[in-house]
Amino acid sequence: MKFSGLTKKGRLYLAKIQAAEEPIQFTKIKFGDGKLSEHENPADLVDIKNIKVEKSILNKEQKEDAVILTTIIDNVGLVEGYFPRETGIYVQDEDQEVLYFYMNDGDETSWLPPEVDGPHKMEMKINLISSNTGSVLVHNDGKDLYITKDYLESNYTQKGNFNGTAQDIEDRVVAAVGQLNGMFPLSEAIAGNIYYHQGNKKFYICKSNYNGTTISVPNMNFEDLSVWDNRKRLENLFKYSEIFKGRAATKGQTLGTIPSNSKFIEIIGINYADDNNFYYFTPIILRTEIIRNRDIAFTVGITSDTREFVLSFKNNVITIIHSTVTNSTADNNFIASILSINS
Repeated sequence: MKFSGLTKKGRLYLAKIQAAEEPIQFTKIKFGDGKLSEHENPADLVDIKNIKVEKSILNKEQKEDAVILTTIIDNVGLVEGYFPRETGIYVQDEDQEVLYFYMNDGDETSWLPPEVDGPHKMEMKINLISSNTGSVLVHNDGKDLYITKDYLESNYTQKGNFNGTAQDIEDRVVAAVGQLNGMFPLSEAIAGNIYYHQGNKKFYICKSNYNGTTISVPNMNFEDLSVWDNRKRLENLFKYSEIFKGRAATKGQTLGTIPSNSKFIEIIGINYADDNNFYYFTPIILRTEIIRNRDIAFTVGITSDTREFVLSFKNNVITIIHSTVTNSTADNNFIASILSINS
């Protein structure tokens, strides 16, 4: 059985706020896998039948008498998969929370797999008739939200025409990611905290504690938040091990050993002048079974400013056996990291 509509309490709430010309105060969205029987009236429900997850509201868009609510459900930490067939929209009615709108798709819904099957997310957009006052309030603590790269870019990083005060920016960021711990320039940062760079309209997560001279742009202690998020999700899908980290360009230098269960080798190059002047090059991905006991040649750099490397992978030991630069401008090109993607 399928259903989509206001509950009885939802209709009473809507009539009350329309009469008072007050905005709807949405609070949360719940998802579950409960099924409806042919003999029950879904409008009588005061809660969804079998809750699986509770989500805050990521975004809302008012269009005349309608509002589009957006949230995302994913399988992070999900042990058993399920069909998220039922959805409950909740509002704040004075001192109590009320199930305002209920939907149940019956058997016509997509399967949400467990986390062990790989990362998976669904963006949910729900179109509802709302108050005609032109105002909708959303209560949102942001703690359970998974902010997508597209959402960050469309709402913050690409809107370069926003010239609000520092407090305006902080309010917007906290609403999106749940926290903002500072802005560049800064002289101190704590691992795990989020910092905003107004120049390029991007957020950065601090990877390791920083305490030193004031920096106006992110250095090696920071990573673009959207890049970090995507990398963490890939790490949930694949098992990574670090073979080498640093700056290597010396002939004869041994960089590490290939794990026995390695499937791919990822080599990341860097142009490094100092902690405030560096950039990474596109990673090189090599299939481990092809490179074992072989010598592999490649370059690190762009256009004519490259350093030519030959790495030996004999006996599963990675060693630099050749290293030359095309010109002096490539002296700052190094191997920065070698990772193994394992089975």
